[in-house]
Formats: sequence, C-alpha cells, structure tokens
Amino acid sequence: MPYIVEYATKQKEQIHTFNLGNEKTTSVDDIAETASDVLGVDRAFMYTGGERGWTGDVPKMRLSVKKLTSLRWELNHEIPTAVRQAAEELAQEL
Repeated sequence: MPYIVEYATKQKEQIHTFNLGNEKTTSVDDIAETASDVLGVDRAFMYTGGERGWTGDVPKMRLSVKKLTSLRWELNHEIPTAVRQAAEELAQEL
C-alpha cells in the first residue's frame, strides 16, 4: 500500500478511482453457496467471530457507484450471475 500512496502523490496526471458494482447487495452466505454449488462440495459453514464475522469486519458495506454511473456505465450481469461466472472460471483453473 505505501507504494500506491507514493505513486499517487508523484503522479503528474490526475488519477481516477471507481467502485465497480451497483446499488444492490449480496451476502457472504450467498457467495459461499454459489461457490459450493459450482465446486460440487457439501456446505458446512462455520462462523467463528460472532455476529460481525471476525474482528474488524462490518456486517454490511455498500460503496458508492455514483461516479461510475454518472458515466452511464451499466452492469452486464446481476450479482448472482456474475458470482457464478467468476466461480466457474476459477474452478476451471483448479
């Protein structure tokens, strides 16, 4: 991370950062269930950190995509479809 900060402060050109996503949310459980389905493994989720997951975890997080959508960017896939596609592509690499 220090490299990124150093790089950004020495840049002569403006840097644009965008959050990719949409206004919807999904749960870790949904992502884990999709990955389990794709990999064909039994689901046995264990939660060891209580309600918040692990120390420092946040229950929900949504980053603003206003800057990106102001450029008329739109998602090609809804979250469940994108998660499944990513899981399938990673499974092929395994």
